[in-house]
Formats: sequence, C-alpha cells, structure tokens
Amino acid sequence: MAEIDPTREAPKDNSKDGLNMDRKEQLTPQIRHNRWVTAPPAGWTDGSRAQEDGFNAAAEAEEASLRDTGNRIAAPPAPAKPRRRIFSFRTIIRDVVAPLVIAFTVAMFAQATIAKPYQIPSGSMLPTIQLQDRILANRLVYRLHSVQHGDVIVFTPPMGVEQGTPYVKRVIGLPGDVIDIRGGKTYVNGEEFVVPSAVTPTYTRPAETVPDGMLFVLGDNRNESSDSHIWGYVPVENVIGRADIVYWPPKNLHLLGN
Repeated sequence: MAEIDPTREAPKDNSKDGLNMDRKEQLTPQIRHNRWVTAPPAGWTDGSRAQEDGFNAAAEAEEASLRDTGNRIAAPPAPAKPRRRIFSFRTIIRDVVAPLVIAFTVAMFAQATIAKPYQIPSGSMLPTIQLQDRILANRLVYRLHSVQHGDVIVFTPPMGVEQGTPYVKRVIGLPGDVIDIRGGKTYVNGEEFVVPSAVTPTYTRPAETVPDGMLFVLGDNRNESSDSHIWGYVPVENVIGRADIVYWPPKNLHLLGN
C-alpha cells in the first residue's frame, strides 16, 4: 500500500452533490440587475450571485432616484410630424388662381349684364357730373321697363356723330313727344321740363316731334354739350344703360336722376 505523505495538503473537495462548483457557476447564468424600472418585491431572488451579494451602490442609488420621481419612465419622444409644405402647386391653384378666375368671371358677367363703370371725359353734364367723375351704368334696368323722362343714360352715339366713347346725357323727349326750346326754357308737350341743376340754355329750337324709336337728349351743361339740339336724335337701341350713381371720387358721391 502506498504511503501517505503527511506533509502534503489534501486536495480540496470543490464538489457539492457530486458537481464541481466552478463548473456549476459556468453553467448557471450570472444575471446582474444593475437597472430596475420599479423596485423588486420583497423577498424576490433570481438565484444569482448579484442577488446573494446584494445590490451594488449604483443600482441602489438609481432605484432610489426612480422612487423619488414616482417610478415614472420618461415618455419616448413623439414621432416627428411630416413637414407641411407652405406652398404647393395645388394650394396656389386652390387658394389664389381659382378665386381670381371666379372673381374676374363674376365681374365680367356683371359688367355685361348688370352694371358697368364709366369715366366722364367732358364737362357736358356739369354741374350734375364733374369732369373725370366715375359713374355706374345699370344695364339691367331697361330690360324691366322702358326709358323714362329725366333718366341719365349712357349710349352709343348715332351715326354721323363723333365715335370712340359712349355719351352720357339726360333724356328729355320720348317717341311721340313734342320738344320746344325757347326763352331759356325747355318744353315737353307744352309743359316746362325742369331740371334744377341744369344750366339755362341760350339757344332756341322750334317745336318738333320725336320720331318713333328715337330719344331727344340734352346735357345739363346746356350750352356746352354736344347733344340732340345739335345733331338730332338717339336710337333707343343705342342705349347701354341708365347712370344711377357717381361713385368716385368719394366727395362727389351721389345718386343721379331728375
């Protein structure tokens, strides 16, 4: 039998239940919880050496900080919204071009059928309408009723009269009326036709009957107006509309009429 040397240290028995402890540690996952969302429940253990040895100081400090803030986790940042394009072709069409087209169409329709502005280029209607005043002609009114005595009308001048721009005059005689101008007064069918703002005429015109389909017109500035007392009558079909208002400049704003 071999003799045992008493000076030789016996090998340590590192096995437990027949299993080498170093080997067991290698096989057992060493889970170290250095960060906690919430504190673990009392008595909790995962069998790791970190649990057996206790939490390290950094983990305990972080856990305490979380408890102090109500165990809240910072919300993740909201996803960035897609950047909205301030200008785009569709937006420009919808918000700029389309409204302008509609407004232009409405304005053109209104001028063609309802009302149209005109600028007065002469002083033939003084003092009722001043030179360069702007008036609005109602194009719809004569579709509802016929021309009346005293209306201020816008019309295309008859053939033989200087063309280029519409004229603005006051209607004195309708078809069938007898017109007579004498002694500074204007008579229609034997009765004086008074226009308070009109200048007293210095000319005379013998009595005459207005033909069918024609109008006799005069400017309120009787002696300085190119009108029926010089070149005759205006065909009814030449009438564009009735001037209802002087709208510009604002200081001259007023309604027109007899």
